[in-house]
Amino acid sequence: MQLLARLIVQDSLLTQNEIESALQKAKKSNLSLITYLVKNKIVLGTRIQQLYATHLGFPLFNSLNYDMSALPKLIPPELVKRYRIIPLKMEHNLHLAISDPTDQTAINSIMFHTNLEIYIVILSEDQVDALIEQYCHALPTAKHLELSLHDNQTELIFQEQEYNNEPLITFVNEILNNALHKHASDIHIETFKNNCRIRFRVDGILYTMTEISHLLANRLITSLKVMAKLDISERRLPQDGHFHFLYNDTETIDIRLSSCPVLHGEKLVLRILDTKRMNLSLHSLGFTEDQKNIFLTHIAKPQGLILVSGPTGSGKTVTLYSALNYLNTSEKNISSVENPVEIQLEGINQLNINPKIGLHFSTALRTFLRQDPDVIMIGEIRDAETAEIAIQAAQTGHLVFSTLHTNYAIDTIKRLESMKINTADLQNSISLIISQRLIRKLCSVCKCVDPDAEKILTLLDIKQYVPLFIPKGCEACLQGYEGRTGIYECLTDFKKPYMTLHQSAIEKMLAGITSFAEINRICPA
Repeated sequence: MQLLARLIVQDSLLTQNEIESALQKAKKSNLSLITYLVKNKIVLGTRIQQLYATHLGFPLFNSLNYDMSALPKLIPPELVKRYRIIPLKMEHNLHLAISDPTDQTAINSIMFHTNLEIYIVILSEDQVDALIEQYCHALPTAKHLELSLHDNQTELIFQEQEYNNEPLITFVNEILNNALHKHASDIHIETFKNNCRIRFRVDGILYTMTEISHLLANRLITSLKVMAKLDISERRLPQDGHFHFLYNDTETIDIRLSSCPVLHGEKLVLRILDTKRMNLSLHSLGFTEDQKNIFLTHIAKPQGLILVSGPTGSGKTVTLYSALNYLNTSEKNISSVENPVEIQLEGINQLNINPKIGLHFSTALRTFLRQDPDVIMIGEIRDAETAEIAIQAAQTGHLVFSTLHTNYAIDTIKRLESMKINTADLQNSISLIISQRLIRKLCSVCKCVDPDAEKILTLLDIKQYVPLFIPKGCEACLQGYEGRTGIYECLTDFKKPYMTLHQSAIEKMLAGITSFAEINRICPA
């Protein structure tokens, strides 16, 4: 048994049987034991770090307060990724951060490559990926690829061997892996007069990742269009497609691609549908206790129309699917119609509309109503015909969920009335209207107390002092934020008061979840 396994058993972190099972599963997944244990949250990376320090005497290293711009570029990115090591500094010898100091193969390889003596410090496995990403930034990879592709060819359409060459494939994989590691929802590839910009949307914000030349951009766009089975000769009209990408050799990720002709070429947007990372628990949506109780009460009813409103990207689909997941039992017949289906859920009959063959929302709804449904989910109510069928279904013993693109809960009523829907029918059928937004959460590692807390509380007419927090930024987050949560309005009675989006956001701020600046960005008073 390897040394780490013995130390874990010796310190009673796992039993002999548990560690043997972990060793087998790690081998089957082609992962090191330490990576398997931390990735699956069996043992904390910091606990293993302390284990090595205590028993083997290696010094600990914490990257949070380290100046990452000073990292010596002594080791090629491919070796850093392969051996999961970080060169820290030169001081008589090379200081090397590594999560597994017993990996003699990695240490010997670095010694051979650098011809330097190695001084080992222990880095938590939790921090390895973030540091590797900073060391192996995408820009050097892009520059290296540009040089390898620079053959004075300027045509826009390439032979198969040209967009299928190894450096280009490596670069495409680098972009996709980087986006998935950062939990990006979209990748934007934008061509301009002098360059091409690649941006990732993370937690609703676009971040520039790198810029590349037109030569590389044309080949990158062509390669992605081939992967999505689009017509590479068509550059004057928009196209849509999709492909699957294997992430970490274990996860198959669905990626939707949209191309659009622009002034200096094409723009691509890749939507990453990483459904395995979605948490469909009602308790993780971000409802207050009162809002959660309202939601649970209304989705438990046998009939009625529940509408979720908000702009694109506000989390409406996740809210609806969390409800469907909660209701998904063998006793219920649940059907959904969407454009397109974004989350595949076992046990639910899901249908993609196809206007080209006459399969619209209204057509699908009429079919569903002939198939003995209990629960129906409509991706979006876009027209009066769909709205009328949804209302009819809600009034005849079915529980119906849908969305509208309105800003606030009360606007939903006005939108349906503008479709000439009878007000009395709305009042008799609508059970609950939710309006929502997604708001960024402060990083729990680096958030710090807001020195202007008292001024903000006074401004909001909050009498009792509560510590407020602001973002700082560290290796564990992006600009001081990590992840998002929902803020909601839940309207059940058109005449009764309810918590507004702004009030819901204030609750999150008072709980230390978000900042006043983020509230003003998403839903100013």
